[in-house]
Amino acid sequence: MPAERFRLSGFLFGLLCAVMFGFAAGAVWMVPSMMFGRALPALVLPVGWLLGIVTRRWLRFDGLVGALVAALSTLLACYYTACLFAAVSIAGMMGIGFSQAISDAGPAMLSDLARLAQTGGTLLLYLAGAVLGALVAWPVGRRPRRDP
Repeated sequence: MPAERFRLSGFLFGLLCAVMFGFAAGAVWMVPSMMFGRALPALVLPVGWLLGIVTRRWLRFDGLVGALVAALSTLLACYYTACLFAAVSIAGMMGIGFSQAISDAGPAMLSDLARLAQTGGTLLLYLAGAVLGALVAWPVGRRPRRDP
């Protein structure tokens, strides 16, 4: 089977899909956080694992590129969840709706509040989830079959 030719359009579309999967994973991760009323940073591990599988099997990125895409997609999900949780905190404290809190605060304020809310342990969990996603996305060589 001949090697596939590199196509810039396919690569860019794959990156766009990885970004969208990162945002989707962050939004899904936000549901249990809202349900329990607190941030759940330990959920980065299953999120990283799932994004690694998505990158390897659906997006078809190989080798180092696939590992980097999975890790960055996981970190994007972490960032997005932290920003959404900052918006939930603002909405709860001020007694306004979630969408109004997002629009009133703006992306810069939500980003700053999300950054301030992170602790060292949370950042280590985020890094562990990104590494897990990269390892899952890394292609594992198949052992050749031995005929008896």
